[in-house]
Amino acid sequence: AWIKEAMSRWTPKSPEGIPMCTMGVDCSGGGTDPMVIARRHDGWYAPNVRIPAKEIPMDRAGAVSAGHVITYRRDKALVIVDMGGGYGGPTYEHLVTNEVETAMYKGSEATARRSKDGKLKFTNTRSAALWIFREALDPGQPGGSPIRLPNDPVLLADLTAPTFEPTPNGIRVEAKEDVCDRLGGSTDDGDAVMMAWFTGPKEITDALSWLDQKQRKRGQQPRVVMGRR
Repeated sequence: AWIKEAMSRWTPKSPEGIPMCTMGVDCSGGGTDPMVIARRHDGWYAPNVRIPAKEIPMDRAGAVSAGHVITYRRDKALVIVDMGGGYGGPTYEHLVTNEVETAMYKGSEATARRSKDGKLKFTNTRSAALWIFREALDPGQPGGSPIRLPNDPVLLADLTAPTFEPTPNGIRVEAKEDVCDRLGGSTDDGDAVMMAWFTGPKEITDALSWLDQKQRKRGQQPRVVMGRR
């Protein structure tokens, strides 16, 4: 229900003055699964980019995939590459070589991240990333949810597929491999979207910087507001 609400809030045009913050990239390893790129402007997401696996030659996968990322990148957005399965390595290397700010996402790694209230810990990064995105979707939080997602049945299915369970070591979300085996397909679209939210700039931390950039583009001098006036 929360995801459907996020889709009902979506608008075709990205919010004015909010740059592209991050790109979540789920690389293709051949076969039938596409390469998926999620582009986030704070809580607003552009429709996912899907590049069919047949269009990514395995002998040049890193260079071709990096080229697709650079084509869709705007505003020096941070690129987050999924390193699971070994498919992201060549893409990551080509992006770094081309001086694109890039971060590795390793879902199986341990993490110190906790839930919003600080009470829950997680068994790995994937569990933390999905849970934190779930918290961001909560319409009952102060100010409501900032997430706005395109109305995409594939994305809806991907984000609702993984199950979770509490363990002595923290919340454990179903492993991607297990989800794929159960569904008979990969959840690449959902994974790219939640990776794009897991890290990178957000309005709560970068709004003043975005306002400064917007004013400079318009030829205005930034103002410092001191007091009510």
